[in-house]
Amino acid sequence: MITHRSDNVFISTILKRYVLSKEGSSKKTYHITLDLADTNIPYKVGDSIGIFPENSKEQVADLLSALSRSGEEEVVDPRSGAKMTLQHFLKYKASLSHLTTPLLTFLEDDPTILTEKHEKRRLQFIKNHDLIDLFSMCSPKAPLQEIISYFKPLLPRLYSVASAPTPLSSSVDLLVAAFTYRHANRERKGVASTFLTEIAHPHTTPIHTFCHSNPHFALPDPNRPVLMIGVGTGVAPYRAFLQQRDRDRASGLNWLIFGERNRNTDFYYEPFFTSLQNKGFLRLDLAFSRDQKEKIYVQQRLLEEGADVWKLIQNGGTIYICGDARRMAKSVVATLHTLIETQGNFTTQVAQKYLRQMRRTGRLLMDVY
Repeated sequence: MITHRSDNVFISTILKRYVLSKEGSSKKTYHITLDLADTNIPYKVGDSIGIFPENSKEQVADLLSALSRSGEEEVVDPRSGAKMTLQHFLKYKASLSHLTTPLLTFLEDDPTILTEKHEKRRLQFIKNHDLIDLFSMCSPKAPLQEIISYFKPLLPRLYSVASAPTPLSSSVDLLVAAFTYRHANRERKGVASTFLTEIAHPHTTPIHTFCHSNPHFALPDPNRPVLMIGVGTGVAPYRAFLQQRDRDRASGLNWLIFGERNRNTDFYYEPFFTSLQNKGFLRLDLAFSRDQKEKIYVQQRLLEEGADVWKLIQNGGTIYICGDARRMAKSVVATLHTLIETQGNFTTQVAQKYLRQMRRTGRLLMDVY
């Protein structure tokens, strides 16, 4: 759950923004530096920065047109009780990408939707259209305040810090992938990623931010070994970890297993990681899934290096997993279970117990989404 206090939200702006992925990549991934000079936001490696996004003015305009409203109508935010214009509410307070159950129920009773008599087909009809399409077709006559009460709130998004703070830090780095998906036969864009990579103007657009502390994804003693496993933008906190470990002159092994699609286009922060590798500070293993006919993932690298992973575990090392929760993280945990079972010559039950003990003692830490 994302938590923050109203007195801990500050205004920042973008200092730097550039595309980090190379030409030919199947997706755009950006390096973004936020100015924290006037925010007093303290952060540590492993923490995240919360961003309050904005909906695009085009999307807001389309919805106002569908609702046959000017945007100047006064409404009350159902959650804060604050008065504001409808345009302000739609731009800053309402999620325009999610159809809530109350909204579906409300729209299902509209005469336009009721022309589809069969209940299941009626529900499918609604789900195959987005918010703007549905309001354009239905033009509900209910009071405006009732209509907006069915909207889901526009929530902040968390991004792992990709830089280690210094005593004079006045900025923070983020790694942001432009998120796109298809719905109702159209390509859609992620709200927060679009706000940070397209809508917000460097140096001028105010960005409401806060620090989300994550004490359960922290570094151990500099003398202990660490194994960092990350896919895609999940490598962001490890850039911060390694900056910190380098400054601390950590004597423990630093080992990164990083996975993405293609090395030539998607090896984020390659110069930084390879420079640490070249000076003997970092062990680096890579898994670029689409550089060869048979896809290779970080799980395979773990199994290939099973003896060394087990040695790190036996030496009191900490293992980190960052990235996709639904597939990658579950698969990596399952691979670790197999590795512990085979390398430790344990039964399945003993290996499960061993893995649970690592999690309880903070030696297997995850930051997944």
